[in-house]
Amino acid sequence: MLSDEKSYSERLFLYKEVGSLTEDQSQKAIEEPAKKFGTSYTKEALDKIISVTKEYPFFIQQLCQIAYGSTNNKIIDMDTIENIIPEFFRILDTGFFKVRYERCSDGDKKFIFAMVKCDELPCTISNIARQLDIKVKTISPTRAQLINKGIIYPARHSELDFTVPEFSRFIQRSEMRIPAEPKVSLSILRLSGRLL
Repeated sequence: MLSDEKSYSERLFLYKEVGSLTEDQSQKAIEEPAKKFGTSYTKEALDKIISVTKEYPFFIQQLCQIAYGSTNNKIIDMDTIENIIPEFFRILDTGFFKVRYERCSDGDKKFIFAMVKCDELPCTISNIARQLDIKVKTISPTRAQLINKGIIYPARHSELDFTVPEFSRFIQRSEMRIPAEPKVSLSILRLSGRLL
Protein backbone atom coordinates (compact mmCIF):
# COMPACT_ATOMS: atom_id res chain seq x y z
CA MET A 1 0.00 0.00 0.00
CA LEU A 2 1.44 3.35 -1.00
CA SER A 3 2.15 5.95 1.62
CA ASP A 4 0.43 9.34 1.48
CA GLU A 5 3.74 10.90 0.53
CA LYS A 6 4.27 8.46 -2.31
CA SER A 7 0.75 8.92 -3.62
CA TYR A 8 1.21 12.68 -3.54
CA SER A 9 4.47 12.35 -5.42
CA GLU A 10 2.78 10.23 -8.07
CA ARG A 11 0.07 12.83 -8.52
CA LEU A 12 2.75 15.49 -8.94
CA PHE A 13 4.40 13.23 -11.50
CA LEU A 14 1.48 13.79 -13.88
CA TYR A 15 2.48 17.42 -14.31
CA LYS A 16 5.26 16.99 -16.82
CA GLU A 17 6.40 20.55 -17.32
CA VAL A 18 6.47 22.29 -13.96
CA GLY A 19 9.27 24.77 -14.35
CA SER A 20 11.29 26.62 -11.77
CA LEU A 21 10.20 30.01 -10.48
CA THR A 22 12.01 33.29 -10.83
CA GLU A 23 13.94 34.55 -7.81
CA ASP A 24 11.18 37.06 -6.97
CA GLN A 25 8.50 34.38 -7.29
CA SER A 26 10.54 32.04 -5.11
CA GLN A 27 10.92 34.67 -2.42
CA LYS A 28 7.18 35.27 -2.37
CA ALA A 29 6.51 31.53 -2.27
CA ILE A 30 8.70 31.32 0.83
CA GLU A 31 7.62 34.46 2.66
CA GLU A 32 3.89 34.78 2.00
CA PRO A 33 2.79 31.45 3.57
CA ALA A 34 5.07 32.09 6.57
CA LYS A 35 3.41 35.44 7.27
CA LYS A 36 0.11 33.67 7.97
CA PHE A 37 1.81 31.94 10.92
CA GLY A 38 3.65 35.04 12.14
CA THR A 39 6.97 33.63 10.90
CA SER A 40 9.69 35.18 8.78
CA TYR A 41 13.09 34.27 7.31
CA THR A 42 16.41 36.04 7.49
CA LYS A 43 17.90 37.15 4.18
CA GLU A 44 20.61 34.48 4.47
CA ALA A 45 18.00 31.77 5.07
CA LEU A 46 15.99 32.94 2.06
CA ASP A 47 19.03 32.85 -0.19
CA LYS A 48 19.94 29.38 1.05
CA ILE A 49 16.45 27.99 0.41
CA ILE A 50 16.45 29.40 -3.12
CA SER A 51 19.90 27.95 -3.76
CA VAL A 52 19.14 24.47 -2.39
CA THR A 53 15.73 24.12 -4.05
CA LYS A 54 16.86 25.49 -7.42
CA GLU A 55 13.64 27.58 -7.28
CA TYR A 56 11.51 24.48 -7.91
CA PRO A 57 8.03 25.02 -6.37
CA PHE A 58 7.53 21.63 -4.71
CA PHE A 59 11.06 21.68 -3.28
CA ILE A 60 10.45 25.13 -1.80
CA GLN A 61 7.23 23.92 -0.23
CA GLN A 62 8.90 20.80 1.17
CA LEU A 63 11.94 22.57 2.61
CA CYS A 64 9.88 25.34 4.18
CA GLN A 65 7.52 22.80 5.72
CA ILE A 66 10.46 21.03 7.36
CA ALA A 67 11.93 24.34 8.51
CA TYR A 68 8.67 25.48 10.10
CA GLY A 69 8.24 22.19 11.93
CA SER A 70 11.82 22.07 13.20
CA THR A 71 11.86 25.23 15.26
CA ASN A 72 9.68 27.28 17.60
CA ASN A 73 11.44 30.49 16.64
CA LYS A 74 9.43 33.09 14.77
CA ILE A 75 12.46 34.02 12.71
CA ILE A 76 13.99 31.15 10.74
CA ASP A 77 17.70 31.68 10.22
CA MET A 78 20.51 30.17 8.18
CA ASP A 79 21.48 27.66 10.89
CA THR A 80 17.98 26.20 10.88
CA ILE A 81 18.07 25.72 7.10
CA GLU A 82 21.58 24.24 7.15
CA ASN A 83 20.55 21.72 9.81
CA ILE A 84 17.51 20.42 7.91
CA ILE A 85 19.07 20.02 4.46
CA PRO A 86 19.99 16.32 5.02
CA GLU A 87 16.40 15.62 6.11
CA PHE A 88 15.08 17.50 3.09
CA PHE A 89 17.02 15.33 0.65
CA ARG A 90 16.18 12.16 2.56
CA ILE A 91 12.48 12.90 2.15
CA LEU A 92 12.88 13.66 -1.55
CA ASP A 93 14.99 10.55 -2.10
CA THR A 94 12.53 8.18 -0.41
CA GLY A 95 9.43 9.77 -1.87
CA PHE A 96 9.46 12.24 -4.74
CA PHE A 97 12.52 10.94 -6.60
CA LYS A 98 12.02 7.27 -5.79
CA VAL A 99 8.49 7.27 -7.21
CA ARG A 100 9.74 8.68 -10.50
CA TYR A 101 12.60 6.21 -10.62
CA GLU A 102 10.38 3.20 -9.92
CA ARG A 103 8.19 4.03 -12.90
CA CYS A 104 11.15 3.41 -15.20
CA SER A 105 11.92 0.15 -16.96
CA ASP A 106 15.42 -1.31 -16.93
CA GLY A 107 15.96 0.17 -20.38
CA ASP A 108 14.85 3.57 -19.10
CA LYS A 109 17.28 3.30 -16.19
CA LYS A 110 20.20 2.53 -18.49
CA PHE A 111 19.34 5.70 -20.41
CA ILE A 112 19.13 7.69 -17.15
CA PHE A 113 22.50 6.36 -15.97
CA ALA A 114 24.02 7.35 -19.31
CA MET A 115 22.72 10.89 -18.82
CA VAL A 116 24.13 11.04 -15.30
CA LYS A 117 27.54 10.02 -16.68
CA CYS A 118 27.58 13.01 -19.02
CA ASP A 119 30.02 15.71 -18.03
CA GLU A 120 27.19 18.19 -17.65
CA LEU A 121 23.48 18.62 -18.22
CA PRO A 122 21.77 19.12 -20.61
CA CYS A 123 23.38 16.11 -22.27
CA THR A 124 23.61 15.69 -26.02
CA ILE A 125 21.86 12.71 -27.58
CA SER A 126 25.13 11.69 -29.24
CA ASN A 127 26.86 11.66 -25.85
CA ILE A 128 24.11 9.48 -24.38
CA ALA A 129 24.41 7.06 -27.29
CA ARG A 130 28.17 6.95 -26.78
CA GLN A 131 27.72 6.14 -23.09
CA LEU A 132 25.34 3.32 -24.05
CA ASP A 133 27.63 2.17 -26.86
CA ILE A 134 24.79 2.20 -29.39
CA LYS A 135 23.85 4.18 -32.48
CA VAL A 136 22.05 7.47 -32.01
CA LYS A 137 18.99 6.44 -33.99
CA THR A 138 18.38 3.41 -31.76
CA ILE A 139 17.76 5.45 -28.60
CA SER A 140 14.70 7.24 -29.96
CA PRO A 141 12.07 4.84 -28.49
CA THR A 142 13.53 5.04 -24.95
CA ARG A 143 13.94 8.78 -25.28
CA ALA A 144 10.27 9.11 -26.25
CA GLN A 145 9.18 6.90 -23.34
CA LEU A 146 11.10 8.97 -20.79
CA ILE A 147 9.73 12.21 -22.19
CA ASN A 148 6.22 10.79 -22.06
CA LYS A 149 6.76 9.71 -18.44
CA GLY A 150 7.89 13.19 -17.52
CA ILE A 151 11.42 12.14 -16.54
CA ILE A 152 13.34 14.08 -19.20
CA TYR A 153 12.64 16.85 -21.68
CA PRO A 154 14.35 18.25 -24.80
CA ALA A 155 16.18 21.25 -23.34
CA ARG A 156 17.69 22.38 -26.62
CA HIS A 157 18.17 20.90 -30.06
CA SER A 158 19.57 17.37 -29.67
CA GLU A 159 20.03 17.90 -25.91
CA LEU A 160 18.15 16.34 -23.00
CA ASP A 161 17.79 17.20 -19.33
CA PHE A 162 15.82 15.91 -16.36
CA THR A 163 12.49 17.62 -15.73
CA VAL A 164 13.20 18.25 -12.05
CA PRO A 165 16.37 19.57 -10.39
CA GLU A 166 18.61 17.24 -8.40
CA PHE A 167 17.39 14.05 -10.09
CA SER A 168 20.87 13.21 -11.34
CA ARG A 169 22.27 13.69 -7.85
CA PHE A 170 19.55 11.44 -6.48
CA ILE A 171 20.86 8.69 -8.76
CA GLN A 172 24.39 9.36 -7.54
CA ARG A 173 23.38 9.52 -3.87
CA SER A 174 21.36 6.35 -3.92
CA GLU A 175 24.00 4.45 -5.92
CA MET A 176 21.26 2.47 -7.57
CA ARG A 177 22.25 -0.29 -9.95
CA ILE A 178 20.43 -1.97 -12.81
CA PRO A 179 19.35 -5.45 -11.62
CA ALA A 180 21.77 -8.08 -12.84
CA GLU A 181 20.55 -10.94 -14.97
CA PRO A 182 19.74 -13.94 -12.70
CA LYS A 183 22.41 -16.61 -12.81
CA VAL A 184 21.41 -20.25 -12.99
CA SER A 185 23.53 -22.47 -10.74
CA LEU A 186 25.28 -25.60 -12.03
CA SER A 187 23.23 -27.78 -9.67
CA ILE A 188 19.98 -26.54 -11.18
CA LEU A 189 21.30 -27.16 -14.67
CA ARG A 190 22.30 -30.70 -13.72
CA LEU A 191 18.89 -31.42 -12.25
CA SER A 192 17.19 -30.14 -15.36
CA GLY A 193 19.34 -32.34 -17.54
CA ARG A 194 20.77 -29.35 -19.40
CA LEU A 195 24.33 -29.94 -18.18
CA LEU A 196 25.82 -33.31 -19.23
